[in-house]
Amino acid sequence: MAPKKKASRQKKPAVQSLGDGVVVVETGVKKIEQMAALDIAQLNSLNLPLPPPVIKPGERGLGLGSELTRPLHGNALLEELSKMRQEKFLTDLELACKSKAFDVHKLVISSVSQYFREILAKDPGMKRLELPSLSPLGLANVITFAYLGRVHMSLYTIGCTVSAAATLQIPQLLKMCMDFLLAELNVQTCVYIWNIAAAYGLMPVCDAARRFVLENFVQFAETPLFNQLTLEQISAFLQDDMLMLPSEVKAFKLAMKWLDFDASRQVHAAELLGHVRLETIPASELVSQIQPVPRMMLDPQCHRLLVDAMNYHLLPYQQNTLQSRRTHVRAGQQTLLTIGGRPSLTERALSREVLWRDPREGGASWRHLTQLPAKSFNQCVAVMDGFLYVAGGEDQNDARNQAKHAVSTLSRYDPRFNTWLHLASMRQRRTHFSLAASGGRLFAIGGRNVEGLLATTESYLPSSNTWQMRAPMEVPRCCHSSATLPSGDILVTGGYINCAYSRSVACYSVETDTWSEKASMETPRGWHCSTSLGGKVYVVGGSQLGPGGERVDVLSVEVFSPESGVWSRAAPLPLGVSTAGLSPLADRLYLLGGWNEAEKRYKAAVQKYDPATDSWSLAEDLPEPTVGVSCCTLTLPPRHAPRRQQHRNTPAHEEQQQPGKNRSTLQDETAEVQ
Repeated sequence: MAPKKKASRQKKPAVQSLGDGVVVVETGVKKIEQMAALDIAQLNSLNLPLPPPVIKPGERGLGLGSELTRPLHGNALLEELSKMRQEKFLTDLELACKSKAFDVHKLVISSVSQYFREILAKDPGMKRLELPSLSPLGLANVITFAYLGRVHMSLYTIGCTVSAAATLQIPQLLKMCMDFLLAELNVQTCVYIWNIAAAYGLMPVCDAARRFVLENFVQFAETPLFNQLTLEQISAFLQDDMLMLPSEVKAFKLAMKWLDFDASRQVHAAELLGHVRLETIPASELVSQIQPVPRMMLDPQCHRLLVDAMNYHLLPYQQNTLQSRRTHVRAGQQTLLTIGGRPSLTERALSREVLWRDPREGGASWRHLTQLPAKSFNQCVAVMDGFLYVAGGEDQNDARNQAKHAVSTLSRYDPRFNTWLHLASMRQRRTHFSLAASGGRLFAIGGRNVEGLLATTESYLPSSNTWQMRAPMEVPRCCHSSATLPSGDILVTGGYINCAYSRSVACYSVETDTWSEKASMETPRGWHCSTSLGGKVYVVGGSQLGPGGERVDVLSVEVFSPESGVWSRAAPLPLGVSTAGLSPLADRLYLLGGWNEAEKRYKAAVQKYDPATDSWSLAEDLPEPTVGVSCCTLTLPPRHAPRRQQHRNTPAHEEQQQPGKNRSTLQDETAEVQ
């Protein structure tokens, strides 16, 4: 038998070091460095002899190349790093908490935590770090977040995660915790979430939880948590202006529910019921729903609260001096109103309409609020102590003899009860005058009536329901405008004086009952508007006489600074108007309606001015073009306030979606005239 051939044994590759970290591996055939030696000249000879390419922008061409990206590379990298940590491969730091230790990579953990970054910057060679204040679960969640960008959360474990994220200064994880807490808000969890947020200083969550309770207080009161509130907590809720309730009677009933839950709470009855705003409950409901409660008659202090509320209703002329937190409506909203005027569609008829601007539906709309006691045109309005006052103007449409139809009436609108009250008439009939509120009084200045132009000034004192004559202006003036300065003085601008439009400016001192002259405006004007905003007076619109004696629009806007006494210019109006309405709302000015001389047309335009950008823009038009319209900002109760955005966990959210329950549709309410 022929001898077997020995199997050829494969030669082990030889390893040779060339220095500088270069290692060469030699095989039985060739050396790798020989294989790697490429003949560049030979490769270039393989290229096609093409002319230089002409590539248009956006097109690809031969030899230009492009950048390629591996999809989900970041996720795959994180997954691999997490596996390496679990296998303790190249981990270089041990994090130890109360009862457990975790191996991590310094590079990964410091990339998400400012705390670790600062520690390792001081001691890069650190091998172990003790974190005794953190729980194992909290630290584990931090590590999972660092490696995978995700973490499991529940209301049972959120506390330890928030604590770890706050201690280790990981803002991204804190943001995830806050988002989770906000998503979990409902009537069952709101107090617990509020407490967690307060404990760890998560102020956005604290504010959101507080708003949630305030906006869903009726539903919250049905849970066991309501009766567990402390006296301080329920008192704070009942004192809050933003507490959302269907009526103040409901606030009274909820306060009684809390008191009746524990007999030991009865000693606090007067203190707690003192936070219920009994004065905002109609007198008829005080009698029918509050008075029959035994405590309100038997407890002397509680009975005193009821008597005070009844007296508030019985003394309407004293209400201005009796105003307090208990007389203010809850969740009231500053709202823009239009009052009266002469609409173009019914040009021969004057309007009694009072409309309010409803911004709830994205694009604002104008809705009916109430009706004036009588039709009115070129009237003046003022807001004082939460009431709307409407004075003077004309009660008939007679363009040829407007002064003949001037009236002296004064009425007060109470938005809380949607009622009007007739007040004492002015001592003189007035139209084309100005009305300003200052120091708890109303001041009617100038104007005209059948007797001619007026220089007189009279003031109204609500507590006595009387008018008193004050120091007159130096010259009769009409078609002017006035605004109250931060000092309480009243600035009167422009108007019609001595058969001409005027640039003159006069200032009335309420304290000394004297008049003084101020720097004149740059442009004479009449039929214009003025108001205060941000400590300055803005004079807007109006008209003056052109070169041919015709009336022309004044587009320039002038601004008076009380501190310097100097006038400056603001951005001009895009559309000139006279006899329009002007009012500030928040940090903007709104100019409504009016007459445009250039087109000889009534206007429905609503022009909005932003002082921050010194620019005008157009808002939603009035329902119809109107002249002689007045405008103001008034706090309205919640039924007329813009709708608050409902949280997705709000119990009433589903109810609002039921057919036939469109809360944005308001029933027109006709005010009762007392």
